[in-house]
Amino acid sequence: MIFRRLSRLIISFMMSAMLAHPATAQVDGSSTPNTDTFADQVDLSAFGTIAVHSRGRVKSFDSFTSEMMQFVCGTRRIDGQSPSFTYLDLMLRPERYIDRDVIFIRMKMIRTQIALALRTAGAAQDIPDFEDRMERFLKSGLISESLLRRDSVQMLLNRLRADIIRTSSKVEAIESAINVKNPEFLRGSLAVVPASAGGTEDAWLTLDALSGSVSHNHDENQQDQSLEEQLVHQWLAFVSSWQQGDAPGVNAAGAQLASLLPLVNPDLYPAQSRLSWESWYFRVKNMTWVWIIYLFSIIPLLASMAYRWPAARWIGMGLFVIAFGLHTFAVMLRWYVAERWPNSNMFEAITTAAWFGGCFAVIIELLVRHTPMRSLFALGSAVASMVALMATRLWPLDLRADISNMMPVLHDLWLYIHTNVIIFSYCLIFLASVTSGLYLVRRIWFALRGQNGSSDFVSVGGAGSLIATRSDGTNYLANTKTTFGQVLDGSTMILMELSFILLWTGLVMGAIWADHSWGRPWGWDPKEVFALNTFIIFALLIHVRIKVKDKGLWTALLAIVGCGVMLFNWIIINFAISGLHSYA
Repeated sequence: MIFRRLSRLIISFMMSAMLAHPATAQVDGSSTPNTDTFADQVDLSAFGTIAVHSRGRVKSFDSFTSEMMQFVCGTRRIDGQSPSFTYLDLMLRPERYIDRDVIFIRMKMIRTQIALALRTAGAAQDIPDFEDRMERFLKSGLISESLLRRDSVQMLLNRLRADIIRTSSKVEAIESAINVKNPEFLRGSLAVVPASAGGTEDAWLTLDALSGSVSHNHDENQQDQSLEEQLVHQWLAFVSSWQQGDAPGVNAAGAQLASLLPLVNPDLYPAQSRLSWESWYFRVKNMTWVWIIYLFSIIPLLASMAYRWPAARWIGMGLFVIAFGLHTFAVMLRWYVAERWPNSNMFEAITTAAWFGGCFAVIIELLVRHTPMRSLFALGSAVASMVALMATRLWPLDLRADISNMMPVLHDLWLYIHTNVIIFSYCLIFLASVTSGLYLVRRIWFALRGQNGSSDFVSVGGAGSLIATRSDGTNYLANTKTTFGQVLDGSTMILMELSFILLWTGLVMGAIWADHSWGRPWGWDPKEVFALNTFIIFALLIHVRIKVKDKGLWTALLAIVGCGVMLFNWIIINFAISGLHSYA
């Protein structure tokens, strides 16, 4: 009865959350509606796959602009335009954005203060529809550069810059947005011409720089000069067509540039397939929308446990397999595009950790398919993956999906093993919190009904519950007298035992890597300390379980506490406390 009511409550909550979840905001960045049809007619599908050399990595133009526009307008899309179109329009038609609201201010407190400063300075007298515009600004966070340049706002930003702890970094982000929005900066960043006779370490040129060099360089061979002249001709045609609003001209010149640029240095230029896949990957939002399919798998999996419906279990497992398959494709595609295993930043660590949990769930579900534990691990993995992928959608500016090169100090075999083992253990800890949470709900229900559930635990422990047999030769968990509470407790212990071993292994391997890289195995770095704290809690869990009478309750409580410490380590330590692990 309790799990039927619980499943109804959770299903209703998740359906409400799914319906209320906002899509990527499409914001009109002006005080009047945009009627420009040029954006609808421009086709950047070919141009979006050209290679751009940025911050030591060669990436697709779509990937590059997605990264750059986040510095200006966050995740907002101006008039529903793609980041690639907005980048080029800011660069080639900057006059259209002089007084348009395109600069994103994330902190709501700063938005409120800016609006108040403008209102106090009498801006309402010379700005049409001032109140409506401020209302949109407070909601969307978008404001124009011209408003930020006003004396009253500049005085406010200078005061906020002095508060190093709370607002200094936010003011720096506003200044960075203004600098990135500058058309000269955008032009200077568009390095798309590889060195004709150079290597991977040589700087790439912008098409503007190439235009200047062609007119002065007469020493190159005829073929190279002819190719560069074609590039310059097509670039000038592209720029002229864009500024005149000639969409067919832009499309033709963009397609020609996309076909000519790889010919400058075919050996150095990335494979077209990789650039195309990278562009597609960013156009589909890094496939983080797979969280919705995970959510749909949770609903029947819960129903199968609450109502014992075999059909619900098969539907839930089918949806889980589909979601996990798409998740696997996303991880493998990022591996292919980045040309390294995806675990070097927070976005990659979270999504890859959730994928590790899915791999574990698929394997363990095959092993326990004939026991009452079936579907529990898939449920835990679906919840973990849903939370992980939702987090990347809800906080894209914190969990940036940009693909960057790995720091040289991180190119170490021990680090690869250490990082993957640690994030795998973290995911198992989260899975254990799911089964622990269900166990605690069951115990609360028992307490409300005046029943004692202190004997509702697996006496043989986690992994032992899979192989131990009773006197009649039946498997311990397959026995008809085994309660659902014992099943939940056994599942939690299996996850705890594995995460305890993996966490210890990861700590040891991290110490070995630290000794190689930093000259000492342990330095009391905040991330090291809280990883050790998590391990200590699970060591405590094992010893407490041996001594206490109510083993199931204490196991569930400590598992959730351990998950809380792990999440604190991943969230607070990474974003609020700097240390040697700040790059992770």
